[in-house]
Amino acid sequence: MEELLKALWLRSLELNVDHVERGALCGLSSGYLSMYRLGLLFPWTLDGVTDLVPVHGRIKAIGWRLEMLSRDADVPVSERVEHAADLLGSYVMGTDSELVARGLEVAWELLHGRGEERMTLPCRTSGMCRLLSHCHYFTGDGACLELAGGLVMEVVGRSGSLDGWELLEWREALRLYADVSDGERGPKVERERLEEELRRLAVRARRVEDGLVDSMKRGKGADDVVAFSRVFSAVARRVLDDCVAAEGKKI
Repeated sequence: MEELLKALWLRSLELNVDHVERGALCGLSSGYLSMYRLGLLFPWTLDGVTDLVPVHGRIKAIGWRLEMLSRDADVPVSERVEHAADLLGSYVMGTDSELVARGLEVAWELLHGRGEERMTLPCRTSGMCRLLSHCHYFTGDGACLELAGGLVMEVVGRSGSLDGWELLEWREALRLYADVSDGERGPKVERERLEEELRRLAVRARRVEDGLVDSMKRGKGADDVVAFSRVFSAVARRVLDDCVAAEGKKI
């Protein structure tokens, strides 16, 4: 997987992130974030990719595009929410604080509609779950965590119907929620259900990831940038997860 990741990284450098279609931004952003964390925590896995400046540069470049798209009224609201969540997720160092500030501003606009004081959810997607979790992480707003928890419990009840990229997206949303809610007070049964669900999703996610990689190796969608971005994201996260498990670290 590490050799495949390096090959995907080199191929990704051929893409102009300022002009790539918006459907590929989520996968590319996720892939680069995993690459960056690998470079910081497990640099030996990226032999030959030792300079993280280009990785960070691409994360930031995508971040600026995500901000513009998340404010674009012509983009479907569920996509705007996903872009805003990806924007907040692109924080990797102190110099990215401006991206976070802009992301929180966009999140407020999306969650408060036309200026209403009370938060409302324009969609109930994995992107919304991630957006709320990020907002809680950066602001400590308990209402965001409560709303995210409601979405988590909804999807836990129907997770058997998830498949493909949607399964991977919800798995990431549940993992993020578990991380930001760690130590928070809440019903013990919910924490236990979440942990059990994450274990089940981990097994199913491996099969989805293997399927994405197999399709790419067989040349299916070879010129599809969105498909490429999803394979890049899945492989980068797989390598990161395997390193974390092997070293016993927590990210």
